[in-house]
Amino acid sequence: MKNIDDIKILVKQIQNLFLVKDYKLIVNETRKAIKKYPDVSVFYNMLGLALSSLGKFKEAIVILKKENEVNKEDLAIINNLANAYKSIFNFKDSENFYKLSISKNKNYLNAYVNYGNLKRDLNKFDDAIELYKKALQYNDKISAIHYALSLAYQGLGDFKNSEYY
Repeated sequence: MKNIDDIKILVKQIQNLFLVKDYKLIVNETRKAIKKYPDVSVFYNMLGLALSSLGKFKEAIVILKKENEVNKEDLAIINNLANAYKSIFNFKDSENFYKLSISKNKNYLNAYVNYGNLKRDLNKFDDAIELYKKALQYNDKISAIHYALSLAYQGLGDFKNSEYY
């Protein structure tokens, strides 16, 4: 039987390890948590993030894909899969997972921003601008989105709009 309070405490402890960037310890702690609570997806996501932070992208993809097969609706896992694929330059799979995130929740801001970053990295500035503008529709207060939009306009040589954002 799951003790929800124990799980919440464990999640908080692992989140605190992310703050100090102790990714090796996070890997150890999330593996223990998964053994104890194999049906709690947040631990798989945390493990995938920690592995990615250690540069172990292929291992992260294996963990995240396995959990995504069980929990197909977890947008964080789908988005982190896309990010991991992007990190190993598998842009096709990365794009497919960003699109999947957006198809599951049209309001998922992280997918728009990360997908926009992928497009910008591929010098597809018009596509990036469209994605960043969609993100701004959901939250226009995040300066990082404005900055990314500014960079995309700069990539087009449109310095007037770059300066505006």
